[in-house]
Amino acid sequence: MRKQEWIRAGTVGRFRAAAIGTIAAGVLLASCDLGVTNPALIEEEDLFVPGAVASIVNGARYTWGMATTIQGAGGVYSVSAILTDELTHVGSWAPPREISDGIPGNESPENQSHWGFSSRARWQAEHAIENVKPLVDNPESNPWVAVAKLYAGFSNRLLGDMFCDGTIDGGPLVAHTAFYERGLDHLDRAIAVATASGVDSLRHAAYAGRAQIRIMMGDWAGAVEDAQRVPTDFAYVQTHSDNSSSEHNGVYNWAARADGQYSVWATPFADWGLDVTGTLATEADPRASFIWRDEIGGGSPDRPFWYIDKYQSRNDDIAIVKGTEMRLIEAEARLRAGDIPGMLDKINEVRAHHGLDPATAAGTDEAWQLLMKERGLELWLEGRRLPDLRRWAANADTRLHINTTAWRFGEEARPVYESDPFCLRVSTNEIFSNPHLWETPPT
Repeated sequence: MRKQEWIRAGTVGRFRAAAIGTIAAGVLLASCDLGVTNPALIEEEDLFVPGAVASIVNGARYTWGMATTIQGAGGVYSVSAILTDELTHVGSWAPPREISDGIPGNESPENQSHWGFSSRARWQAEHAIENVKPLVDNPESNPWVAVAKLYAGFSNRLLGDMFCDGTIDGGPLVAHTAFYERGLDHLDRAIAVATASGVDSLRHAAYAGRAQIRIMMGDWAGAVEDAQRVPTDFAYVQTHSDNSSSEHNGVYNWAARADGQYSVWATPFADWGLDVTGTLATEADPRASFIWRDEIGGGSPDRPFWYIDKYQSRNDDIAIVKGTEMRLIEAEARLRAGDIPGMLDKINEVRAHHGLDPATAAGTDEAWQLLMKERGLELWLEGRRLPDLRRWAANADTRLHINTTAWRFGEEARPVYESDPFCLRVSTNEIFSNPHLWETPPT
């Protein structure tokens, strides 16, 4: 008998035996209790105990890291870097190339991840607040509650910064500013809890996060008031490690390793930054350090890999907020008020913090270009360039002073804010699964 016939015959025989056995068992066990209790089963409510508080909150922090630097070709930090002028795609992956060429999609697995994981970070942080509060004695002064509220604010700010528009928990389409409003509410409460807890680092981080949102909402007086509460040498960072690939600094993975996809080549940061090899004549600002290489990327014969040096390992932490950005918020507020000397004072306070010589500017146009450049260098590859350029480009007065361009394949350099669109898009997964978006999907 051939193997296939043996398998079929054996299967039929087993089915018949099983049927006979089932009838017999039914007769013998009709009066027996067959209920089974699994002693190892863990109910959902069993997980919400005081000992789980740290894990619940750290889970939200972990998802933030996945959204910002891991999922979707290096997270939203990496793809926003190639959508703007921070990095250029030089590899062979098609979805990042489209983004780098100024046409962000929403259909590929990478594009799906941008919206999906950023939304998950928001949802998880907001639910961490509610899950943790019943588990601690004094939720209005508990540091873990403050951290959960802090990440709820950060994650809403991230969605507002990166996406053209969005939806919240399966609801209708909302403007990207809806996330800013939601983030402000969380950070207001984070400030209150952090202050009551006596943990200065959490209080400073919450004020700094609120200042970041307030500049995007046009509340410069409020932003300056918050910024002034944060010391220049302060930084609140997302920690990364070698523990697992999901905890890596994904910006390093995609822009600093030999198999990376993103390059400093053909960006203004190649002119402003420091080529640590000494090969290129640059302005040598160490805040944008990179490594010149002559090897060619896999996607085009004329796009070389120039590796970032700002992050030197996948263990390197990435700042979410820092005091030097607060000084630059104060600088921009002074420039908006026409106070160029006051702007220079704040910019040079940041430069002195890094041991750099003072900068100068003659006239309004030079002052704006200096401010935009200093923010770019100070916050390079920290997920802040896209929201900065979006808000400057949206205002007729500041748009005039943007002088940054990006090289696009087959074209001459052009203003990066002319990308179509100049923001990341809601994924098709969200559109197809959300009834509110079926008839009027986001563009």
